[in-house]
Amino acid sequence: LKEAKMIKKFFKETSALSWTLGGTGLVLITLSGPTKVLGIWISVISLVVHLIGVAFSKDEEESE
Repeated sequence: LKEAKMIKKFFKETSALSWTLGGTGLVLITLSGPTKVLGIWISVISLVVHLIGVAFSKDEEESE
């Protein structure tokens, strides 16, 4: 049950970030060389940190 909540939270957050992730992808395909590599690293690290924050945040349903 706890795993199902975590999966639901992950997909909900990914859905909310879809435009941001799409825009990031669009920008990254226009870059080249070291700038592209740096952009990919920054994007991946930012996404991981965000998802870790979401994983450890309390559910809105639990706080009510």
